[in-house]
Amino acid sequence: MDKFEQIKMIELVKVEDPDSDGGITLVFQENKILKIKIVDGKLVSQFM
Repeated sequence: MDKFEQIKMIELVKVEDPDSDGGITLVFQENKILKIKIVDGKLVSQFM
């Protein structure tokens, strides 16, 4: 869970479902962005 420490207790501002890549994009305060999608049957997340 250390991976998500940077968004802990930060307010969610916007959700794009689906986003341009066909996944979900979560936009948090302080311009922290988390992209989530399924690749080869597995859930993949990436901070931008």
